[in-house]
Amino acid sequence: MKVGIVLQQIKASVKMKKLTSTLAVALFFASIQSYAQIQVSGKIEDSQGKLPQAKVLTYDKKNFVLTDNQGNFSITIPEGSASVIVTYEGYTDKTVDIDTSANPKVADLGIIVLENKENTKSIEGVVITSAYKPSQARALNIKKNSETISDVLASDVIGKLPDRNAAEAIQRLPAVTIERDMGEGRFAAVRGTPIQWSSSTLNGNRMPSASGDYANRGLQMDIFPSELIQFVKLSKTLTPDMDGDAIGGTIDFITKTAVSKETLSVNAAGGFVNQSKSPSYNASVVYGNKITDKLRFITSAVIWNRDTGIDNFQMVYDFNNKDKVKSFAINQLQLRDYIAQRRTLGFNGALDYQINKNNKLYFKGLYSQYIDGQNVRETYFNFNTKNVQLQARHSDYVTDLYSFDLGGEHKLSDKLKLDWSLVKARSSFEFNSPKNLSKDERGYPIVLFRQNMTYGNLSADGLKYLAMDSPDGTGDASDVVLPHNLSALDPAQIYLYQTIISRNKNSERDYRGQFNFSYRLNDKINLKAGGKLVDKDKNFASSVYVWMPSKLMGIPGSAPLVYLNQLQTEGFAYNGGFLNPLGQPYNNVIIDQITNGQIDQMYTPEFIANNTMFNVQGPNTASNLAASYSGKENVYSAYVMGNFRLTEKLTVIGGFRNEYNVTNFKGNSVVIKGNTTVAEPVEKENTYNAFLPMVNMKYNLDENTIFRASYTRSFARPDFSDLNPGLQINDALQTITQGNAGLKPTYANSFDLMFEKYFSNLGIISVGSFYKSLSSIIYQDQTTEQRNGLVYLKSSPGNLEKGWLFGLEANFSKRFTELPGFLQHFGFEGNYTFVDSKTEIPVYNGAAVEKIETTLPKQAKHIFNASIFYETDKLMIRLAGNYKGKYLNAIRSLAGPDHYQWFDKNFTLDATASYAISKKIRLFAELNNLFNEPNRFYHGKQDRTENVSYTGFRGQMGVSLNF
Repeated sequence: MKVGIVLQQIKASVKMKKLTSTLAVALFFASIQSYAQIQVSGKIEDSQGKLPQAKVLTYDKKNFVLTDNQGNFSITIPEGSASVIVTYEGYTDKTVDIDTSANPKVADLGIIVLENKENTKSIEGVVITSAYKPSQARALNIKKNSETISDVLASDVIGKLPDRNAAEAIQRLPAVTIERDMGEGRFAAVRGTPIQWSSSTLNGNRMPSASGDYANRGLQMDIFPSELIQFVKLSKTLTPDMDGDAIGGTIDFITKTAVSKETLSVNAAGGFVNQSKSPSYNASVVYGNKITDKLRFITSAVIWNRDTGIDNFQMVYDFNNKDKVKSFAINQLQLRDYIAQRRTLGFNGALDYQINKNNKLYFKGLYSQYIDGQNVRETYFNFNTKNVQLQARHSDYVTDLYSFDLGGEHKLSDKLKLDWSLVKARSSFEFNSPKNLSKDERGYPIVLFRQNMTYGNLSADGLKYLAMDSPDGTGDASDVVLPHNLSALDPAQIYLYQTIISRNKNSERDYRGQFNFSYRLNDKINLKAGGKLVDKDKNFASSVYVWMPSKLMGIPGSAPLVYLNQLQTEGFAYNGGFLNPLGQPYNNVIIDQITNGQIDQMYTPEFIANNTMFNVQGPNTASNLAASYSGKENVYSAYVMGNFRLTEKLTVIGGFRNEYNVTNFKGNSVVIKGNTTVAEPVEKENTYNAFLPMVNMKYNLDENTIFRASYTRSFARPDFSDLNPGLQINDALQTITQGNAGLKPTYANSFDLMFEKYFSNLGIISVGSFYKSLSSIIYQDQTTEQRNGLVYLKSSPGNLEKGWLFGLEANFSKRFTELPGFLQHFGFEGNYTFVDSKTEIPVYNGAAVEKIETTLPKQAKHIFNASIFYETDKLMIRLAGNYKGKYLNAIRSLAGPDHYQWFDKNFTLDATASYAISKKIRLFAELNNLFNEPNRFYHGKQDRTENVSYTGFRGQMGVSLNF
């Protein structure tokens, strides 16, 4: 037995020696190439700035390198070569002579400018005249020369589309959809995957996230103005030097960087929001210059102020009822009117210090503040409890985000480079009302009124149905459900039921340190290795305080009840009506509501004392103790990879990444002991390791035709809120969230194919497919629960065993320059993505009885973007449409598939136009959501409405100045 083991060890040793010898020989011959060569460096720009991913070739065109994001390059050429060739899509090839008189081994070509003047044509005769074409050229060059499957959006493209924040900007990219809040983009999803499966990064790093309504890892992009962005790169496949928690892909926002010459641009615009019948304005300024030849900077600032709103109605079905017919009964009809005063502020700064030719230090800083002042009035018709509830609430949602990034780039030798960075980033959120309370006492004030009510148009069993679900056909149409209350809402009978204040302060802080070594063995082999440490702190402090009139509790000596007609009220509905697109069907059942000032006064000590308001839920109740938690997450990452140009046409990037994760979670769990409910401390530590091999292959069939293939393994971490073992209760939205401390990350093995054909006139056609094999899929299960006489929607996360996702995508962009006359100024850009998926959901009836096959939650099967534009050297007009197909939004395993919630298909149409008065002055106009497309959710089947929201259209006009 021992002899066999020894023989095996000898054989293994011999094999290792052979492998080592082979590798040494290969490295020796590769190193020979370093002799008798010239190291050539420089920077590529055009009249508008740096040109990333420009191709710099040796004169015989056998070897090439690409410029980095700053336009810099370094290439080794054979001794005796007299020049290099620079190419860029849409620009004329440029041959640059090399002067080696000062040093025969090193040549610095300085700044090489590719002209884009009106009288300069590319090799195919395309005139680069407009402001959009150079931007399109940048985007196509980065995409074409990328080693992965990716898409790019440049800053001036973002400025010419009617997109006011980062999410709305990137929805134009292939396979990207966004989630909206009050009509404004908030989160982005890639290739039909859930939001949490896509990584949104700033300069290559995930940003911390804190908010009031969401506690996931997705970046709230509505707090991030589009004016701060230099360009966006969407990587649909990963390389080992990228964070691995990105199953859908990575959306990297590159902020503006320091400039080499004085730059000043100013934008100002004013507009109108139809839903709130109010004006809006925004302004931005960007200024940069070089202080010395070594020290350069850029700064930018933006403000966007607007009122927006939603008209919403929704039904709560009794889907937990075990009686199949009664499970479609409507327990509650909700009418919600939102008005929000929103302000977005953003500041960005960057500083570069070129120590010498081989060493550079940089600093990048960003700050953004988003204030969402919500003013909400709601009427709930409770058919199951035979009453009407009025709910009035308002608060400032305040979100702050900052990031500081200090880093360096060092050329240690002709072959070895090092870059590093240290980052601190923090995001925080708080409710900040009412202002008459101290800072620590503020939150989200919610005032509830009630009136007993009887209802008509009920089924024979006394329940409320849609006519399609009613056992005797008595009920309402699905598009408009009316309450049919048999008596009017009367302010003299509507009494104060509860006052609530929901306090929520949460923050997330990141420290990051990373380094990357790059070793260029030769112009065909580049090796890279690095490491990264992320230290994350998450703190979530939440509590709900509730007061009730002592009179309702039967306490002797209580003050009389307070009625609505005794309080200060104002006209309602706000700003021109409620649900106008449906013909204002609820005008006869809505009444005037109390003012925000009146709401604030109801939390003063005087009001509480004079009306004997009794505190029924305070700081030490079990539900409040269980709602707060803290978490600490450390991620230790390392990677090794190589970029191998195996032939003139074939390039392979391969390697692996390893991420070791340690999460420590502290919270409280609600425990029932006899007749008492208490909160007990819970501490949970989870560790897991993610080993992520990745391979990307790129094959150039010819200069303008590329075939790509890749295999990548990636994962998605659980959200912090999903790990909290306690209960989080949101009385404003009537939701309950129960966490799961044992939740596992989701893993994916992804396979991608892509074919790309580039046109000579800045166009492309591409088709591709992707397949993802999934395991431990995180999903949210929903049930309902009675609380204080109201129906709350309860969500809790779990893991599904496995599933798969398959997709096809196509992209087409073309300028019709071959057409005669004015037709040559037309162009078209469009992309379509088809996605299908399958997983198995457990269906319970007290115990697990079966598994139902269904699609993945939040995965739209059909997605497309299309735009038609007309562009001359001065005028640009663009019409852009975005379509997102229906998708499964919420799983309700106890109720079964007939009660799943689905998001209905959605199509929005936007328009923009601009006119250049001169090279420095441009006028523009923008319109969003021209047809007032609603967001609609349905219950089980498409004709059973559950939730509908209208946000209206908005528009603006302005001027852009560039100096």
